[in-house]
Formats: sequence, structure tokens, C-alpha cells
Amino acid sequence: MSLNGVFSAATASAENILEVHHLSKHVGQGEHRLSILTGVELVVKPAQSIALIGESGSGKSTLLGILAGLDDGSEGDVKLLGESLGALDDEDGRAALRARDVGFVFQAFMLVPTLNALENVQLPALLRGESDAHSRTQAEQLLRQLGLGERLHHLPAQLSGGEQQRVAIARAFSGRPRVLFADEPTGNLDRKTGERIVDLLFSLNRDYATTLILVTHDEQLAARCERRLRLLDGKLQEVA
Repeated sequence: MSLNGVFSAATASAENILEVHHLSKHVGQGEHRLSILTGVELVVKPAQSIALIGESGSGKSTLLGILAGLDDGSEGDVKLLGESLGALDDEDGRAALRARDVGFVFQAFMLVPTLNALENVQLPALLRGESDAHSRTQAEQLLRQLGLGERLHHLPAQLSGGEQQRVAIARAFSGRPRVLFADEPTGNLDRKTGERIVDLLFSLNRDYATTLILVTHDEQLAARCERRLRLLDGKLQEVA
């Protein structure tokens, strides 16, 4: 499924999308201290697709949250889209960066329950200051292209799991993000619906040169990514 009807192909920037150096994450103190991440190093180029894999509890979601600026590491530096997240010491600065250039897809969908599908997709654009007319038109185009033209005015509770995930993806696409983070995007879906969601994610990667960074247990999804990185004992290892 292509998204060229909404997005034109982007010219990839020469700069790295993400740079991570000496990143560690610890919780607890003294003899109760637990190291979740230890000396993580990572460089991500524009338009790459990356799968973060590893056992349950290995810290994949923790790492994803730090990379996206939703959480802090204990040591080290994370530079996202040329901005050092450590230097953005207030949440407003990180939120502005995310609103401008970052998309998210969560396993739990994270839709606003009191807003219908169209309003959920339109919301990020309104928060960025875009006009109601423009953001509504783009949101409607996205939802129709994702097969939800008859569900524009349905609340999340009136949608199936697959429909809710498509709304969540449309919301993530609406900002034309340079990088999209996804945490188990097919985890709550049946196989057929999950495959369609995966196709949508890679359409964004292909048609708009958006960098994808995915946490997944799905081996088929991981195999479609350009790079696979395994988190083991707190360290990140490239998988051949």
C-alpha cells in the first residue's frame, strides 16, 4: 500500500537521524541497583529501518523511550535529529522536537477516547498550530487512504483493534515525521491485520524516507528491516 497520494518523496538529509554514545540506564541504589542498559552505542542514518529485538524484559521499550526523548538515561548522550536531548533540559523543548519531526505508534494505540477517528488524527497538527481546515483535510485523506473512510466519525471504542491501530498510524503519519518510533505495533493484532499494518509502516519508510525504529518480537517484521539490533545483557549488538 503506497502513501504517495498524500506524501511526496522526501530528500534524505545527510546528517545522522540518531547518535547514541555511552548510554546507560540504572534503577535503584547500592546493592539494589539494576543496570538495564550498559554502554549502548548506535548511529542511525536517514531512511533506515531498524528492528530492536531481544527477550522480554531486556530493556527494549526502555531504550526506545530514551531514544525518543520520553525518558532519560543515567549516563551518556543521545542526539536526535541533530539535537542533544541532554541539552534540552526541559520537557517543553523535547515536546517541541517531537511535535515537529517525530511520530509514535504504540501497542496500546493511545487514542483519545472522547475524540473520533478524524479528530484523533487531526489533533497533533492543531497542536502544532496548523489551521483547522488544512489539518482536517489531510487527516481525512490519510484515513480514507488507510481504508477508514466510513469510520471518520467513530469513537475509538466503536472501532476494532486493527482499525484503532490504523488510526494511530494515520496520526503518526500526519506530522510527516522524519523518524517514527513504534513499540510492538502488531502486538495486539491478529496475523492478517498485523501484516497490513506492517505494509503501512514500510510504505511510510519507502515513500517519505521516514526512518523507522521498531521494537518487536515478530521475526517476520524484524526480517523486513534493513538492520536488526539485539539487546542482550544491556548491550546492543548488530545481527547479521
